[in-house]
Amino acid sequence: MHEPDEEMAELMRSDMELEQRTMQLAHRYRTARQDQKEELKTELSEVVNKHFEVRQEKRELQLKRMEESLEKLREAIKKRTDAREEIVNKRLGNLVGEQGDLEF
Repeated sequence: MHEPDEEMAELMRSDMELEQRTMQLAHRYRTARQDQKEELKTELSEVVNKHFEVRQEKRELQLKRMEESLEKLREAIKKRTDAREEIVNKRLGNLVGEQGDLEF
């Protein structure tokens, strides 16, 4: 399994390469002789399908990262909620010149 940043970088490279290949094939198709068009259209279809797969993988990776980030935020909020009384008391202590351990 790739590191997340490496995986995204690889997907982005593939996305750009497939976009370029798609544009090249589309141009070749538009300027090709009639007897060449069917073969070029088949090749273009394969590249477009692969490009779709890469973009879907990229979106799924983005979604996975967002879900992980959201879960970390939920955990942080829960910890702060559970420690509310201690956090509030520390803040009050700081305001009135006493010391405490947790941040507000």
